Amino acid sequence: MQNYIDRTLESFRPVFSRSGTWLLFCAVVIGFMGAGEMIGVTSLCRFWLLDEDGYNRLLHFF
Repeated sequence: MQNYIDRTLESFRPVFSRSGTWLLFCAVVIGFMGAGEMIGVTSLCRFWLLDEDGYNRLLHFF
């Protein structure tokens, strides 16, 4: 399963010109898969244990 997820995420790499944006995209996708609830950005912040600054960064990403 991990190899499948890795290959799938790698297939999106050419879409992103910056590696930081691609890594954030990967973190968001993995957060969607791993979070116990999906209410919104707050759920991703709980999953990744992000503070208010991380919350604002995710809002900016979307």
